[in-house]
Amino acid sequence: MRGAPDHALAALLAEAKVVNLRRPKEILRQGEDADCMYLILKGRVEVTFIDVNGNRVLAHSAVPGEVLGEVEQFSGRTCAATCTAQHDSTLMIFDAAMILRHLSADILLRNLAAIFHERLTRDNRQHTVAMFYTAEDRVRIHLLSMSTPDMPDVQISQTELAGFAGCSRQTVNRVLSQLRAEGIVDMGRGAIRVLDRTRLEQASVTGEQIFLDEPPASPRAGDHP
Repeated sequence: MRGAPDHALAALLAEAKVVNLRRPKEILRQGEDADCMYLILKGRVEVTFIDVNGNRVLAHSAVPGEVLGEVEQFSGRTCAATCTAQHDSTLMIFDAAMILRHLSADILLRNLAAIFHERLTRDNRQHTVAMFYTAEDRVRIHLLSMSTPDMPDVQISQTELAGFAGCSRQTVNRVLSQLRAEGIVDMGRGAIRVLDRTRLEQASVTGEQIFLDEPPASPRAGDHP
């Protein structure tokens, strides 16, 4: 919706439906049609899929600002994954017909391309993390990626975090216990709070800083601070 004129946004919002979910609820199911798409306003949505061998894979934890089901809506294909809204989530529900009525083709195409670019970048980062980082650093990286300085709380269980990091729950428990003892994180029921982001960004083995995206460019000679 980014870039749409105010009158188009107002008309779209007037048609869309907003729901508040106090308990977890499956909103899209792998292999089934997507009757609508969802914009996350609050909370998070767990994205999982079942592979050909029946293994359940935790693929992503979607947060406010992300949209789900738009690929299936516009392509007419069945859901590539199952999406489960977690407790205390607020979602806006709409469909492709609403979008086409209120957004111009150029705005829609540009924004869809931006969504796909963000997902490609995220997938590339996940491949790099899986190949080149230790289990402890994978836990650190996923805590960093699922939190921000303004939103330090990560609503996730140790089992879910183990699924993202590709390690055992025992490994996650050991790493979190160590991070808590060092004052880097705190743990509550079903949530992890990042207390010291700077120290969390330090790789466990080398001590070098972990960059989730491109590192800042070094200043060139003659550049002013």
